[in-house]
Amino acid sequence: MVLFMVLAILLLPHSVCNAHVDNCAAGDPLAIDHKYYQPGDFIVAAIISHIFIASELITFTRHPSEELIDELMVVLQVYQNIMALVFAIKEINASHKILPNVTLGFNIYNSRFMAKWTYLASMELLSTQGKFIPNYKCDDQSNLAAVIGGPNSDVPLFMASILGIYKIPQLIYGSVPIMNNNPQAVFSQRMFPNMEYQYRGIVQLLLHFKWMWIGVIYTTNDSGEWFLENVLPMFSHSGICIDFIEKRAKDSFSMENMISEGLATSYVIVNSTASVVVFRGEIESIMFFRLFASLLQFNILSMKTKWKVFIFTAQMEFSSLPVHIIWNIDVLHGAISFAVPSKDVLNFPNFLQSRNPTTEEEDSFLKVIWEQVFGCSLSNYTADENVDRVCTGEENLKTLPGSLFEMHMSAHSYSVYNALYAVAYALQSMHSSKFKDRTILNGGRQKLLIQEPWQDMNQDMNQPKSVQSPNHYHDLTLLPALGQAPSVGKKPGSCNGSEEGLLHPW
Repeated sequence: MVLFMVLAILLLPHSVCNAHVDNCAAGDPLAIDHKYYQPGDFIVAAIISHIFIASELITFTRHPSEELIDELMVVLQVYQNIMALVFAIKEINASHKILPNVTLGFNIYNSRFMAKWTYLASMELLSTQGKFIPNYKCDDQSNLAAVIGGPNSDVPLFMASILGIYKIPQLIYGSVPIMNNNPQAVFSQRMFPNMEYQYRGIVQLLLHFKWMWIGVIYTTNDSGEWFLENVLPMFSHSGICIDFIEKRAKDSFSMENMISEGLATSYVIVNSTASVVVFRGEIESIMFFRLFASLLQFNILSMKTKWKVFIFTAQMEFSSLPVHIIWNIDVLHGAISFAVPSKDVLNFPNFLQSRNPTTEEEDSFLKVIWEQVFGCSLSNYTADENVDRVCTGEENLKTLPGSLFEMHMSAHSYSVYNALYAVAYALQSMHSSKFKDRTILNGGRQKLLIQEPWQDMNQDMNQPKSVQSPNHYHDLTLLPALGQAPSVGKKPGSCNGSEEGLLHPW
């Protein structure tokens, strides 16, 4: 009997352990749902806040399943930023003048406006494509050249803490974080102009129109605190008086929080005697403002806002959620926004018009957008009671109103577009001069020597052709007062036979 029990104890764990090990495999610990990948000799990655999950406020008084709303919300204009990256790579790969016989690929991640997803995406970029093994590179097919981050300032701030260790070049578009004391900031290049020029412009604007009594709204992140400490004293020194200062907490994307905060802010604004309100925020702040504006429509004091002028900073590029298709934008008419210089890019509107989820199956972002803005399902069966029809395939982004999705290249998209050309010209310079004689012949075909990521930074990435210097002045955009929609700015483990190599952070 004792012998039987001993054998049972010895054999049972062994059989269970074998079953467990057989089911184990290296993979993603937590998959990023929305990403877009295209292979190439060099990869330009992007970590971008585009889709987030709206939720109710967690009170810990109810079961979590009753509190959480698993509803995806898409910031539509950010999709144009992503398409500017894809379009630029398509142009570069088709050109015989830039990187001939070399292809650029891309790897785009959605960070959900949250730190944990930004960190996870950064770690995935340090792994072999398709396997989450950070710090190990199992092949030479994921030759990362640079990473683009934005449009909110948290993305480049968080990704720099990981990517900077490996000296990977990072290009920031949209809001620029405060990184004065961050040693990893040396590996970041901003596509957004110096913010001080913008704030000086706002002061000059206020003085020109003799708007000396204003209100201020700002977001409480590092950039917002810098604005509070350094910019508001500039207003006071110029004789501009401030009636109220309202701060917005960092977005938790709790609808309950946003509504309550929007109501509180609306009461402050409508009861203020200030004729001008300066709003310093980021791209998600415009969504809060539009929510606040919709609440004013049901407020008996909403008429007072018609005599107020709103001034938006350039970081708050106009953007919409699909639900905004039924909201009017009257409160925005006559508002003033600063914008980064941009211009129309030939064939870009046609490129956007050609996007269709039935032909772009790898684009997981487009499927979400398609179903939300057109109110249809891409599958033959849908369990969503709010969707009663199947997409026909005839839907097109060009049919959306301009207030919902802009077809011409926006300012943020133009920054992304220029960032791609900056990377391409840096690679061109590196591989056509210093590294020209260090290519390796492989079966009659030149194989590119894999460079260390930081070597891109030695090239002059701020002055390639078609890329403007970041020190130019801002454009000033006056939103139309009547009728039309506004356009704001423009192992460790198996490597499956491949060579395994450790990434060294030197």
